[in-house]
Amino acid sequence: MKKITFFALLTFLILGIIAAPAYCQDTERKSYKSTGRAEAFIIDLLIARPIGIVACAIGTAGLIATAPFAATSGSGEQAVDAFLREPGEYTFKRPLGQFD
Repeated sequence: MKKITFFALLTFLILGIIAAPAYCQDTERKSYKSTGRAEAFIIDLLIARPIGIVACAIGTAGLIATAPFAATSGSGEQAVDAFLREPGEYTFKRPLGQFD
């Protein structure tokens, strides 16, 4: 009985050593930008776009508040760029998942 148990354990040990490399995986973690587009889409859709919409609303309020000063100083186009155009392009024109 001892011989059968010994050979059974030896067989399982050898099979375990042979089969172990088949279950090895690359454990290196990569950023969401290099792993694929799905993670970037989710982060963009759930975090970046809502923040962009809030930035557009705050920019509209800021443009309304500074419009008289921008009009008198001749910097109206710069104010529109800073308060509306940049957040709007970031939120609505940028492709989904692209943060560059």
